[in-house]
Amino acid sequence: MAGDFDVLRDTFTTRSGREVALELYVDRGNLDRAPWAMTSLKNSMKWDEERFGLEYDLDIYMIVAVDFFNMGAMENKGLNIFNSKYVLARTDTATDKDYLDIERVIGHEYFHNWTGNRVTCRDWFQLSLKEGLTVFRDQVIQL
Repeated sequence: MAGDFDVLRDTFTTRSGREVALELYVDRGNLDRAPWAMTSLKNSMKWDEERFGLEYDLDIYMIVAVDFFNMGAMENKGLNIFNSKYVLARTDTATDKDYLDIERVIGHEYFHNWTGNRVTCRDWFQLSLKEGLTVFRDQVIQL
C-alpha cells in the first residue's frame, strides 16, 4: 500500500513468549480514531490462543484502513486491508454498533489467518467452509 498514512504501533506477546509487532495504518489525521481497532485486534489474538490454542505465526501483523476500499475488508497473510468504516471510531461520533462492528470485522479478518490463509480451500466448493468457520469464531468471541 502506498499513501500518506499515520501509523499506530503496538505489540502482542504470544503464549510462547514471542513478540509480534502490530501496525495499524490510517489516512493522515485519523490516528485518534484508531485505538479501538488495535484493542480489538489484541483481544482477538488473545482469545484465539486461549479458546482454540491458535498462536499467530508471523512476527508482524498489519492493518491498513482506507476510505476508498470498496469491500468491507480483505484478509491477506500479514496485511489486512479495511474500509475505514470498520477500523475508525471515536466516542463522540460513533455508536455502540459501530464499536461492535469494528470488533467483529477486525476479529473476522484476523481469524482468517487460520481459516483461510494457513488452512485454505482445496477448491471454490469449500469457500463456505472457510467463511463459515471464520464467521463462527467472530460470533462466538462476542458472547
